[in-house]
Amino acid sequence: MNKISDPQYGDNFVGRGEKINELKEKIENNGIVVITGERGIGKTNLTFVVEEAINEKKAGFLKKKICYHVNGSLFYEEMGKIFAPPKRVTEVTFSVSTPVGGAGGGISWNPRESFILEFMEKSKEKIIFVENAHELKKVEFETIFEATHRNNRLRFILEIATPYKYNVQLRGGSYEVVKLKELSNEDIEKIVISGCPNFSDVIVNRIISLSKGYPYVARSLSYICDRKNTEEEMFEFLETLRDDDLSYNLNKIHKEVLETLNPDSQEVIKRLAIAPATLTLKLIEAFCGEEVDTPLNDIIERGILVESREKFYQIYHPLFREYLRHIQPIALKNKKEIYSEAIEKVKSEFDSFFILLEVFNEPDIFKELIKRTENYGVINSIGSQACTWGELEQALYAWSHLLERTKDKDKKWESIARGNIGILYQIKGELDKALEYHGKALKLDEELGRKEGLAAGLVNIGTVYQIKGELDNALKYYGKALKLNEELGRKEGLAAGLGNIGNVYGIKGELDKALEYHEKALKLNEELRSKEGMAADLGNIGTVYQNKEELDKALEYYEKALELEKGLGRKSVMAADLGNIGIVYAIKGELEKALEYYEKALELDEELGRKEGIAIRLGNIGIVYAIKGELEKALEYYEKALGISKGMGTRIKTARTLMNIGDVFTQKGDKERALDYYSEAKDLAKGSSVFEDVRKRLNRLKEEQNA
Repeated sequence: MNKISDPQYGDNFVGRGEKINELKEKIENNGIVVITGERGIGKTNLTFVVEEAINEKKAGFLKKKICYHVNGSLFYEEMGKIFAPPKRVTEVTFSVSTPVGGAGGGISWNPRESFILEFMEKSKEKIIFVENAHELKKVEFETIFEATHRNNRLRFILEIATPYKYNVQLRGGSYEVVKLKELSNEDIEKIVISGCPNFSDVIVNRIISLSKGYPYVARSLSYICDRKNTEEEMFEFLETLRDDDLSYNLNKIHKEVLETLNPDSQEVIKRLAIAPATLTLKLIEAFCGEEVDTPLNDIIERGILVESREKFYQIYHPLFREYLRHIQPIALKNKKEIYSEAIEKVKSEFDSFFILLEVFNEPDIFKELIKRTENYGVINSIGSQACTWGELEQALYAWSHLLERTKDKDKKWESIARGNIGILYQIKGELDKALEYHGKALKLDEELGRKEGLAAGLVNIGTVYQIKGELDNALKYYGKALKLNEELGRKEGLAAGLGNIGNVYGIKGELDKALEYHEKALKLNEELRSKEGMAADLGNIGTVYQNKEELDKALEYYEKALELEKGLGRKSVMAADLGNIGIVYAIKGELEKALEYYEKALELDEELGRKEGIAIRLGNIGIVYAIKGELEKALEYYEKALGISKGMGTRIKTARTLMNIGDVFTQKGDKERALDYYSEAKDLAKGSSVFEDVRKRLNRLKEEQNA
């Protein structure tokens, strides 16, 4: 046994015949399969065996590739390589526009997920094996779920070590599980003898006893014993282990594996254990120095450092890497200095991305390394990754640093940084700041003549104005974006633009005009076969019919939209559709049904942290309680909604909530307080359909006071 990590599949793979068949069958019949079992039990090797069997069965004469292995910590990067076109441009802004859903709803900004799902939906058959799937974030689990829901030609096999299983955030009933348990003594014996056929029965039996059914332990013990000079030395080592203490034994095993290397090689592998788990040759040199060839070759020849994918390396097993890190407390304490020194050597390379990802959750080190990174694409990608994971402060730090580095030096990257920061502030509800950044990004794109960037920037500004309730400004920017998309021949942009303009006309109360734009958008999205676009358009048309008081028609469109969104799994838009259905039931007088839908919508919005949606839902629940005559409860919900709307600076939604509070005080007979709220609402509502409603209330109250 010259290598510790000789492949254990093919003829060498033993003891998993039943599990191989179980996994193959479950992959055939399910979009998502989770492989669980403790580390060292053989999950990764099982995936290689099954991949080999699938390739033999399906690839056929053409040898078409359908199986891929990816690392959970680099999910979106690797999904992009598999699904996106080979000439995909990566150095572009993530400032993108999306259609706005009915009744104030909208599609939450998640460009990386949206981007990759578009290609996943159209993909031919692919089977993706995800190693270290416990490292996936919630949004990445959601992407996997949505992808398999949209495209039944896709299969995901998630390898998750049992101690980490609590991190699995897939929906109940959406996946099947294959659980690996310890191998039998007979199977462990086959593993040992296949690697070391000259071992005596005494040594083999002792290894079997100590392995406890774990193939990783059996292979490691066989490797160590094979390095000994005599059987006496083998037995002497095996006798230092404890029969019923696997944790103690693993430490002893790992110590012995380390000591099979010469001193220089030991120092290199210990240094690499402190480095990121995914390594390139440049990263190996960055952490270990350029004069590393001899010890590196020694480590690779022993199989202790393995090439996991083309040009990527990793220590042969996570358990060994953990041991090497554990025995270096001083190095870990000095991690900041070690990483700072390493990043200086790759600061202009994309390899620095792996270093930043490794310290993502260590803010002190992360910030220091961002400052040293010179590759703008890396800084942008890290900001994008942070935003995808919902780490908005990390994203803001990365993009702010990108802006600082490029300001007045590189207009393209400065525009990208400003656009992304604008989107962040939009998500956070800081709308004036969002406008400031979007405006400066737009000016830079104008100077550069970047028409696609201009179109996206115009829509982003229009969206902020729409949220703020400055509808004429929103129309102006949406109109400019629509014209640019016409010039560029971008049907997707045209459909989104038509929907956005339709929404503004709906808010202004010009319902026939709104319907005209939404129907044009729906027709385009049907041509494009865009389910997301169609769902948004159906919801928007439902809103128009609701405002026209054609309630059954409104329900029909809202339910069609919700059905599509359930299939797409987009919670943010599902919340808007549920809220809209609730509104219709409230208007129809079916108040308990309305409350049921509002509460479902609120639950989704709170889960996603969508302030705008939360404010809408709270306001709607307040309306129901007001109709039911439960005025204190109505006030409680209105006040919560008002606090969020005022904090976000959403003028028209604030005006509507103030008007609703005024209505409650009118019902309570407190006309003075009602007048105060109506007056404040009227000042904010100018230019919207709310203005006329609140004006009528004010006039009626004043007439009653003068009577």
